[in-house]
Amino acid sequence: MLELKGITKSYKIGETKQQVLKGIDIKFRKNEFTSILGTSGSGKTTLLNIIGGLDIYDDGELIIDGTSTKQYKDRDWDTYRNYRVGFIFQSYNLIMHQSVLQNVEMALTLSGVSKADRKDKAVEALKKVGLEDHINKKPNQLSGGQMQRVAIARALVNDPEIILADEPTGALDSNTSIQIMDLLKEIAGDKLVIMVTHNPELAKQYSSRIIELKDGIIINDSDPFTGEEETVERNTTKTSMSFMTAMSLSFNNLLTKKGRTFMTAFAGSIGIIGISLILALSNGVNNMAKSLERDSMSDYPITIEKVSYDLFGAFSTTMENDSKKQKAKEGTLISNDDIVKNTVMDLEKGLLNENNLIEFKKYIDSHDEFSKNCASINYSYAMDLQVFTKDYKKVNPSTIAEDSTIFTEINSESGKYKLLAGKLSENPNEMVLVVDSNRSVNDSVLYSLGIKDIDTLQQDLEKIKTDKSYTVDATTYSYDDLLNKEFKVILNTDYYEETEGKYVDRSEDSDYMKSKIDSGIDVKIVGIVEDETASASVVGYSHDLTMQIIEEISKTSLYQTQINNKDVNVLTGQKFDGVLDTYDNLCQSLGLYEEGNPSSISLYPKDYDSKNNIEKLINDYNEEVKKNGNEDLEIKYSDMMKTVVGGATKVIDGISYVLIGFVAISLIVSSIMIAIITYISVLERTKEIGILRAIGASKKDVRRVFIAETVIEGFISGILGVGLAALLTFPINILVKVFAKIDKIAVMPIGAALILILLSVLLNVLAGNRPSRMAAKKDPVEALRSE
Repeated sequence: MLELKGITKSYKIGETKQQVLKGIDIKFRKNEFTSILGTSGSGKTTLLNIIGGLDIYDDGELIIDGTSTKQYKDRDWDTYRNYRVGFIFQSYNLIMHQSVLQNVEMALTLSGVSKADRKDKAVEALKKVGLEDHINKKPNQLSGGQMQRVAIARALVNDPEIILADEPTGALDSNTSIQIMDLLKEIAGDKLVIMVTHNPELAKQYSSRIIELKDGIIINDSDPFTGEEETVERNTTKTSMSFMTAMSLSFNNLLTKKGRTFMTAFAGSIGIIGISLILALSNGVNNMAKSLERDSMSDYPITIEKVSYDLFGAFSTTMENDSKKQKAKEGTLISNDDIVKNTVMDLEKGLLNENNLIEFKKYIDSHDEFSKNCASINYSYAMDLQVFTKDYKKVNPSTIAEDSTIFTEINSESGKYKLLAGKLSENPNEMVLVVDSNRSVNDSVLYSLGIKDIDTLQQDLEKIKTDKSYTVDATTYSYDDLLNKEFKVILNTDYYEETEGKYVDRSEDSDYMKSKIDSGIDVKIVGIVEDETASASVVGYSHDLTMQIIEEISKTSLYQTQINNKDVNVLTGQKFDGVLDTYDNLCQSLGLYEEGNPSSISLYPKDYDSKNNIEKLINDYNEEVKKNGNEDLEIKYSDMMKTVVGGATKVIDGISYVLIGFVAISLIVSSIMIAIITYISVLERTKEIGILRAIGASKKDVRRVFIAETVIEGFISGILGVGLAALLTFPINILVKVFAKIDKIAVMPIGAALILILLSVLLNVLAGNRPSRMAAKKDPVEALRSE
């Protein structure tokens, strides 16, 4: 069964090499009680460790069941110790933070025995040694004799063929020693029991065979065995400790040091707290930005202009150009070609893009998905509405504020207007006065509409010139003062009259203009509405009025003449020069629009999801035209709110990354601390490492135990950090709401919280990697000797 041939073993102590075993030759029977006697230093414990696979011999051969162990690897020795050998030590070598039952179960766990079978076998082994009533106690709650019985139960639980006992009664009183020896003698009935002792009387009383060692040599063998052993093939599964077992061992160990565990976890959580708070603030601000984007969908629709301009790209280009500008030498001037050069560069870089809205409008009309996702679709035709009072005074464009437009097309169905008086416009002839959240009306609007006398404006200006402290008191008006004001709208082409094939400007001819105004379109202010987002008051008219005017313009001879001759300006008779005098500019000023060719398209989403769907539809259109080889039909569009929010989000994210970078330093510090603490834990648990190796745990298993400890520490740190950060968001939100009137500035993102917990675990595992490798490499014999 077990044979040693010429076994030698030496240890190097400093520069000296000491030979402990000097050619040991011995065979053992399958079942006998062999005692190895010898004085201290005779080599008996070293021999026992070599037989048990804890120590490796230098030379010779250890044969087990006819098979040499010369080619054994670490995993083979681990399996041998787990399945074939049971160790009983003088100092018991129990894992103190595990229960009696868990200590006995450990060898079975490494063998891969199921949980239920494991418990049954462990309880049965404890019954054999009379400890069935103590299975849930910790070893330090037992007497010395009871602890040795636990060690015997652990040695027997896996039903090994060999029991190795190293001074099993050395730390026990006489009565307890007799009980332990009786147990060992009973075990020797069907197993090989090899006991190392320095007590010859005890050996003679219980042993069937006594071997005496002196200076590493066998000097006496009372019953030598010379029989031949047959080679036996055994199918034994490689030992392996499950990660959950490693977690259990480490968790129980950490429970014995609760204070240190908590302080370590808290120190490791500081960096997690910092990053969590930064992410919470970033998430809260981004949520506010997205909420603003959602709430402003009706104010800032997806707008597709005939000529689009990449604002961010232009800004970047401007910054780049400014950095490259040259300064003229003293006494000289330098040409600044920014206007022409930048325009050309914008075209080359794609910052300026001309959209074919005719084709895109056809696409919209042919796809119902647009109408399903849009609250409304506005086709805008850029032109200034020509508005006069009935006494022939021009109202719009305003002559008071440098031709500013106070009449503008609005979408009264967008939902952002609150009706204050009257009604919303229901037909092209009805308009509404739009005021801001303070319900104030710009004085320019009041003067233009004739509500305020223009003569008083001149008087106020004169008084201000002479008296700098003079102020104009605000005037209060009733809704009735502004409602039902009537105006006349003429066509943009009405200023021109065809004479002998030419179009002459008659805007200075009062009789001509009066006739045109008298025959103009009647319009009236029928309602007053409030727009909380408005910065200035305007008079809003419907899209239907725009289309009515465009339709009437299209019937004029000027329209027909210009549309049919796009190279020549019909007002001057000259070709367009291509700079400011362009066909498109003339069409815009005169309202010359071909059917289905708007100047811009505004898509008002129903909700946030609809907005995403609309963007997808536009992208699908672009993909389709590119696929068909019509890249020139690709649409570039602007989403003002998304652009602003996107820019703000990038800035917030950038700041967050910088702050996280600074806070991450604390994570590095905590990782170093974890590495040190794991190393200390390795030193503290050195004996436990030896015990685990003795019952068959592999180096990988030992490493797994300490990795499990770092996983637990990391998980606690992560949970603690994220939890404390989440709690801190409450006072932060309350304070910010009180002082800044901002709600929920800090919102902990769930996904980021989970990632931070995983990051904490990962950093702890990385930090504990080297100490765990050191633990795995520890010599089991040396580990067992440590205290």
